[in-house]
Amino acid sequence: MNFKVSVLGEVNHPGSFTITGDRVTLLEALSMAGDLTIFGKRNRIMVIREKDNQRNIYYTDLRSAHLFDSPAYYLEQNDIVYVEPNSVKAGQSRINQNNSVGVWVSVLSLLTTISVLLFK
Repeated sequence: MNFKVSVLGEVNHPGSFTITGDRVTLLEALSMAGDLTIFGKRNRIMVIREKDNQRNIYYTDLRSAHLFDSPAYYLEQNDIVYVEPNSVKAGQSRINQNNSVGVWVSVLSLLTTISVLLFK
């Protein structure tokens, strides 16, 4: 029996993986995706499972022994595993969005310089 799981987020090789056996664990799926990057939250792995037209979301902690008791430890057909970014990676996404004070100070400085040159 073959089935597919998707691993997304802060992993080295995100994508969909075809499982040739009858079951796969969350740890095996993360291994197929090349493990977590250094930016992945190990304490908040999300497994999204849709069953009987109802979507369930399970959060697991890879550092906890309770991982093995989680209903998301064994993955099922079309499960989606999402590894959330940690606060460092999330902070980096805001750097190039012109929200920093430095960008606005630079723009104000440029406008001041241009206006001084024009009036002299």
